[in-house]
Amino acid sequence: MDAGVCGKSKLVTITEALKEAGVEYLESGHHHCRTGWVQIRECPFCHSANYHLGYSVSGRFFACWKCGGHNAYQTLDKLGVSRESIKELLQGLREKEDQLPSKVGKLKEPQGRGPLLAAHRAYLEGRGFNVEEIVRVWQIEGIGPIPPRLAWRIYIPVIVGGRRVAWTTRAIGDRVTQRYLSASDEDSNISIKKVLYGIDYCHLSAVITEGPLDAWAVGRGAVALCGTAFTPAQCLRLTSIPYRFICFDSSHEAQLRARSLANELAVFPGVTTNVELDAKDPAEASAKELKQLRKLARLS
Repeated sequence: MDAGVCGKSKLVTITEALKEAGVEYLESGHHHCRTGWVQIRECPFCHSANYHLGYSVSGRFFACWKCGGHNAYQTLDKLGVSRESIKELLQGLREKEDQLPSKVGKLKEPQGRGPLLAAHRAYLEGRGFNVEEIVRVWQIEGIGPIPPRLAWRIYIPVIVGGRRVAWTTRAIGDRVTQRYLSASDEDSNISIKKVLYGIDYCHLSAVITEGPLDAWAVGRGAVALCGTAFTPAQCLRLTSIPYRFICFDSSHEAQLRARSLANELAVFPGVTTNVELDAKDPAEASAKELKQLRKLARLS
């Protein structure tokens, strides 16, 4: 933010910025452009000229099918968009996000939840968790055979500011099509994709994980996105944390997402680091590797 500028100029959209720079692009509706994206003819990084570079309108990041994710500011700069327009575009996106309503519904928690049963405990112990500590810190509960849709799952409340705003569940069996099932926006006080699971335990530093079990493994100071993708709301909330350590799964796809998030956060104040574990994910990492991660992230 430039303290020497007075007044408020017109906010720029992504297509206006591209037009200004004379960049060829396609919008949603064209067969080469997915809904919610703007495709650019030539990538300024790998110089592919087949509309491989796209801009996610909701995610606020650039991604190229050939060379991966890229920081929004750097990409626009390389495309020839003026610095003033870039600043207006990014500021406009942040203001638009700030104006989104926080409350979307009334929290409706599922029936059948209660103290963990033997099957829930066996599952958690088998994953190497200290059950009593997880219950105390993360306030989890168990769901038995009823209701059928959520049968034999771990109930995981999403707590922000000391109050429950949403929830998700984790199946304890392997024969399921969806490991996680979450509250709909209508049954949530705040959409689960507008918040960060575990944010109440974060201050100057945070380890950013994909799922709640990964956050449990890291301990206090970890947050989970509750899904494989991040939203503008989650990204915006991460910008308030000075030291950010992204720790996604070790798969190629997950690491592409991690780099996209790192690129998106890099333009904001603070330090963003992408951490690749030897283990598949934090929930399967050894105690030694988790200790090293916490030390790196200044959590211990």
